[in-house]
Amino acid sequence: MSDLKTIDDIILQYSTRGMTDLRKETKVDKFDDATTAVLSLKKGVIFLYTGFWVAGFAETDGPVGTYFLALALEKIGFKPVIVTDIYCKDFFKEVKTLYVPIEIKKKDYFQDILKEYSPVCHISIERCGRGEDGCFRNHRGDDISSYTAKLDTLFELGSKEALSISVGDGGNEIGMGKYKNTLGKMGINYAVTPSMYSLIASVSNWGAYGIIASLQKILHVKLLPAFEEVDDYLEYIVKLGSIDGISKKNIKSVDGKEWSLDEKILAQLQSI
Repeated sequence: MSDLKTIDDIILQYSTRGMTDLRKETKVDKFDDATTAVLSLKKGVIFLYTGFWVAGFAETDGPVGTYFLALALEKIGFKPVIVTDIYCKDFFKEVKTLYVPIEIKKKDYFQDILKEYSPVCHISIERCGRGEDGCFRNHRGDDISSYTAKLDTLFELGSKEALSISVGDGGNEIGMGKYKNTLGKMGINYAVTPSMYSLIASVSNWGAYGIIASLQKILHVKLLPAFEEVDDYLEYIVKLGSIDGISKKNIKSVDGKEWSLDEKILAQLQSI
């Protein structure tokens, strides 16, 4: 534990998709800087984007962290609204959720949403962003555009007027366009959409926990969930059909990693 001095150190453990290499190759944004920016905002609506299509279902990475981040933001006075598509139907229980139709492309639709809600911040947690060819691709490079709502368009439009933060763990997520030059040199398939603060993690759920931990540390308010709560929530979305994005199995695991690692990460974040 002695060498894990920051939230960023904890979140980047067990990386298998090049994020620790990205951290070595370029200056990446830090969790505390992003959350300090959030806390400087007036208490309004925050849009939270998530849901990554894998083999007919939403993967387990993204929704878990997004749900608990929404609860934390609500606890400190913000109004979270989760923005996703039909593959995350009913995932978010009591949190207000907008389901964007996959076929929508016109900017007017997204501008109307921004006008209605006037979000003060946009936070994306493991949401696929389009690549330079205009297609949405998974980490193997397969085109999944037919199954992916154009939430990056909403994110980009919203970022012109409000704070934007993203979490990614592989390069093809909203926000990772900030590092596209370095990711390209590393041979990693990247999304072009940037964000003001582009946070990296070994697992994007852990990145969401990192944001919560940073808010908790700064505000001295208990915000991180207990592992038992996270475990119950994962079981809930798995029953709804969510699958591990790596194994493609409908089981309680995330990104092919041992589920017990989440308990370890949460415990380490609690001690920061």
